[in-house]
Amino acid sequence: MYINDLIEKFNNGELDVVSYFNDYETFFKILKKRGLMDEIDPEAGDSEEWQNEYLIWLYSNNKEKFDMYIEKLLEDVEIIDGVPNLIISTQGEFAQLFCDNNRNDIPVNTIESILDGEYDNDYYYDLSDDIYGAVIEELTKENLKRLKEYIIETLNGQKIVAETEVLELISQQQGRDYVIVDESNIDEIVDDKETMIHLMDDELMDLRNELSSIYHNSYNTAYDDDLYDSVWNELDEFFERKGEWVSRPHTYKSNTEVQYFKTPIHNFYQEILNYLNDNKTYGHSGLLQYHGSYLSLLKEDQECLSVYAPDYPDSRKVDKNINSYFTDYI
Repeated sequence: MYINDLIEKFNNGELDVVSYFNDYETFFKILKKRGLMDEIDPEAGDSEEWQNEYLIWLYSNNKEKFDMYIEKLLEDVEIIDGVPNLIISTQGEFAQLFCDNNRNDIPVNTIESILDGEYDNDYYYDLSDDIYGAVIEELTKENLKRLKEYIIETLNGQKIVAETEVLELISQQQGRDYVIVDESNIDEIVDDKETMIHLMDDELMDLRNELSSIYHNSYNTAYDDDLYDSVWNELDEFFERKGEWVSRPHTYKSNTEVQYFKTPIHNFYQEILNYLNDNKTYGHSGLLQYHGSYLSLLKEDQECLSVYAPDYPDSRKVDKNINSYFTDYI
């Protein structure tokens, strides 16, 4: 029988390789010698006996065909211009790579919601005694100016009882037993913590509530960002953090598009080659197609990732958020 006929029968699962050649190694040596290895279908019969070694050969001798079959065997991999990319429906799919049996770790279901932007952080901090230091002292010059304008507008024409040293001094300067807040004294008022706390307990109670909301949202957003960063600090070893969302036509619904998250994979080929070499003689236990996806392969082949929740967010992020959100409230 001609060698091309043997290859055709092999690809159709009709060739008894052991009877003809004694073993697969001899068969492939003949194909390599005749330059016919490219004719082999990696998914032909009994592929568990030889597929991994064949893919290793393809990587070194026919990279284009290697890439084509890797994309076929791993449904979440797409190689674009030579760059392997992970294609998943949501970032939450990364959560399967994390440990779920360590009580000190963030639970996997929480990691999934963090990555998908659905984590509900219900943190609340009572700012009744520290709202001045937490918010007002952190304001930029522009926001501090807006705060003073707001206070003047809110207290316009009101007679403020002089119940702090600063208010008493201003009332004496105005020749009254009360204070009228205006541009001439607003700097003194805002610069004095005791006076501001006193006013926010009475005339400026709405301001206190708004500043509390600003702080809570700023804190929670910063904490959520830190949680997200903590999770991605573990994923960075394997994937590019700055992926992108792409739209593609639905597989079977016409005029319908679906979104996917696409991100480059770090050290992809090395990971695949390590896996293929480690499983060359493992029979049925180590084929890429049995995993079906790169994430599944990593989950089984790598140690699970651990991530811990920070006790509190970066204060610099909180302060930045405060100034960013301020004009939305005041």
